[in-house]
Amino acid sequence: MKIYAKSYDVKVWRDIKKGNYPLPVATQPPAYPKYIDKYTDEQMAVAQVNAKAINLLYNAISGEENEKISSCDTAKEMWDKLEVTYEGTSKVKETRINMFVHDNELFQMKEG
Repeated sequence: MKIYAKSYDVKVWRDIKKGNYPLPVATQPPAYPKYIDKYTDEQMAVAQVNAKAINLLYNAISGEENEKISSCDTAKEMWDKLEVTYEGTSKVKETRINMFVHDNELFQMKEG
C-alpha cells in the first residue's frame, strides 16, 4: 500500500500515515466541509489531499473492509483502524512474537 500511495502522490501517503500535512491547527479544514466556498487556498489543498487519500483507501480494499472504515472521517483514522485490525496493537504483536519463539524452541524432529 505504501508504494501504491506514494506513486499516486507522496502527500497522500503522508496524509494517510500522519494526518493532514502541516498547517496551523486553526487553519485545518473540517472533515466534512459545510462552507467549502470559504476555504483558503491552503485549506483547499489539505482537503484535496485528504480526499485523494480516502479515495485511494476505498479503492484499495474489499467491500468487507470498507464496512470497517466507513464511519471514519479522515484517511488517517481509516489507516489506523485498518492497521489495528490486521496487525493488532503492540501488545498483540509482542504476544505473537513470543508464541512463535516458543513454538520454535519446542520444534524437534519426531521419531520415524
